[in-house]
Order: sequence, then structure tokens, then C-alpha cells
Amino acid sequence: MRIAILTLGSRGDVQPYLAIAKHAVAMGHEAVICTGKTFKAFIEAHHVEFREAESDLMAMLKTPEGQMVFNHAMKHPLRTKRFVSEVVNPAFRKTLEAFWETAQGADVILYHPKAFGAPDIGFKLNIPVISMPPVPMTYPIEEFPNLAISATGNFGKYLNKLTYRLIAKSESASIKEVNDFREKTLNLPRRKAGEYAFNLGDYEIPVIYPVSRHLFEDVKSWEGHVVLTGFPFLEQEGESLEESLETFIRAGKAPIVVSFSSMPLKDPSRFRSILENALEDSDERAIVLTGASGLAFHENERIMAVSGAPHMLLFPRAKGIVHHGGVGTVAAALKSGRPQQIIPFGVDQPFWAQRLYEKGLCLPPINEKTLNLASLTESFDKMSNQEIQKSAQAFMIKMAAEDGAQSALLEIERVVADFRQRA
Repeated sequence: MRIAILTLGSRGDVQPYLAIAKHAVAMGHEAVICTGKTFKAFIEAHHVEFREAESDLMAMLKTPEGQMVFNHAMKHPLRTKRFVSEVVNPAFRKTLEAFWETAQGADVILYHPKAFGAPDIGFKLNIPVISMPPVPMTYPIEEFPNLAISATGNFGKYLNKLTYRLIAKSESASIKEVNDFREKTLNLPRRKAGEYAFNLGDYEIPVIYPVSRHLFEDVKSWEGHVVLTGFPFLEQEGESLEESLETFIRAGKAPIVVSFSSMPLKDPSRFRSILENALEDSDERAIVLTGASGLAFHENERIMAVSGAPHMLLFPRAKGIVHHGGVGTVAAALKSGRPQQIIPFGVDQPFWAQRLYEKGLCLPPINEKTLNLASLTESFDKMSNQEIQKSAQAFMIKMAAEDGAQSALLEIERVVADFRQRA
């Protein structure tokens, strides 16, 4: 079986697919991932075939215009519109061609919902497609609303389910490119935006959520429609922490790890000052993974700052973890069994912060704007609470029984077998 994987976005939009692809290859299948060039080395380092998509979100975010759109789109609507029409949409049109080439010879397409055009390609090639959003936000359910509408609210069963109609509309900004692709490459007629959001004709598109079912034991509306596989983790072959990190960890009490990954802080200097004082007041140490946060530190014996480090190796060595709440970081933090403090920025992050808090798996979420010395110091102190530590450890044990990559592969194999039987 050959699996074509089409995904766009940040590392959190690539890593779960890579974990599944790597496992599939190990089990004797073929897999290829088409995404932005930013992730070429990352994917190929795990011996998975890579195809380049012109739409490279991470590269776009490094440009001044990309930063403006990400941080201040509402303040600059004309500049944002121009950036989308002159950069984003043309890149996506080229990406559709890359998706088409990637899918040649495939038996199944596994795709991120942002990879518009994937169902169209599956329809043309007469192969099954499987939607795999990294976060649970596409299939209509009663228990909570679409997190793009409200990440923390609850409108009641009927309205909650109604909010998922947004998924059908999310394609609207790119439907012009999709229809141009349909007409010129696929030789198919134009269609409406959202027509393939949930179905291809009478074929209900299977949905995989690569998250732990233990976080959603209250959700019954997915049954028979959505498969929760558990978080797929990449094996840490040959990876190790830098010697400087090892030296720092061994030199004192377990440090607090701070990581905001690709999220830029609105006021890095303010956060740095609060962090330094909170560590002093609570007599703690920290390892800061600066990433794209904008953080920079002067010499401080309590802090070691590095651009990045493997979460799966570093987090278990921490006293606790302060992070932004991206799904990949959430998964690694849960697997580590360490207390968490989430400072969400946006998108799915407030959702994860609230859900983990409700499950007793992290401290109450804090907003960067309202964060202060007292609140961060209190968080550091609460990470020593035995009940919080026991809760994190108990969930870690539950998660250990899940094999996200294997469960996802089994579901992919089932979908392909069922599709062939129907044909």
C-alpha cells in the first residue's frame, strides 16, 4: 500500500503525519509527504519520502508581511488582502499541482483539512481519502462547539453542532484556485466551496483524530464516524540532549522548561523580566527553548536558554512545563507526566488549555497580557503539589497503553480494504 500524505502548516501539522508515515514504512508500506520545504530535512531524516509544496507557512511567517498578517491582520486589512492575493493564493495554486503529482500511484490519500483539493484528487483517481485534522474540529458533534468559533464555551447540543458548518465555509478563500485546478488539471467541472467537506457523493469521508481518547471520554457524538487513535509519537532514534543541557540539569534541582515553539510573544522583554523574578522568588531554575518567541537572556545562573531541544527527551527531566498549548507540545507534555502551565496564544491552544485544566492535567490557563509576577510564581509553587503531580503521572500511564501510529495505520488499512470491496 502506498500512502500519499498532504499537509500544510506548522510542525504540529506535520509531525503526527510523519510519525504515521514512518511507522507505515517500517511495516512494509510506502509513504510520501507533500508539505512546505521548511520540513524537508525533518522528514527525510526519518527516511520518509518528501515532495515540496509551494505553500510554506513557516517560510511565509519569517517575512515582514507574513509576521504582519499573523499578528495584526485585523489592523491592516488591505495589506493582508494584498498578501493573500499576491503570495498565499498563487503559492497554493502551485501546491495543488504538487499534491496531484504526489498522489500518482497512491492507494489512499491522508490529508490535513487545510490541504484543500485533496478530496478532488481522490475522486479523480478513484482512491479513498481520509481526513486527519491534528485537532478535533471538523466532525459535527453536540458536546462542544467548533473551536474556531469558541475554544472554551458551550452553546448547548443544537448550537454546538451547528457551529461545525464553518468547516464547509473554510474553503471559500481558496475555491477559485481549487476550481481552476479542477478544470485545467483534473478535467472536472467547477464546484461549490465546502461541497467535499464531509462527503464525496454518497461516500462519507473517514475522519481520524490523532489524539488520546482519554481526553474525550465524555464525547459520544463521534461514535461510528471518527476514530481517535492516540497521539502518534516519533521514535527518538539517535537523539540526545546537548551536553550543555545535561550539565545544567545535573547541576541542581529539576528545572522548569519554558517553550513557546513557533509562537512569537507580544512583549518578550516583559515576559523575560517576569520569568527571571518568578524564578528568583520561588527559588527555581529554568531551561528556555526560545524558538520564535523573541526571548533573549543576559547571563543568569538560574536560566539556560537554547533555541530548541527534543521535547520527548527534555520534558521528563523537568519539574514542570510552561508552554503555549500547541497540540504537539501538549502531547509531549502529557507523555512526560509533568505538571503543566499553559499560556495560550490562539487557534486551538485555548481549547487544549481549557480541556487539560478541566481534566486536572494542567494549572488554570494564563493569558500573556494578564500574566504577572504573582501568577507565574504561584504556578511554579503549584507544580510541587502532590495531587497535581499524581494526576499528571496517572494520565501518562493511561497514554502509555495507546499506540497512535499503529492504530492510525490499522484504520488506514481498513479504509482501503473497505473501499476496494465496494469498488
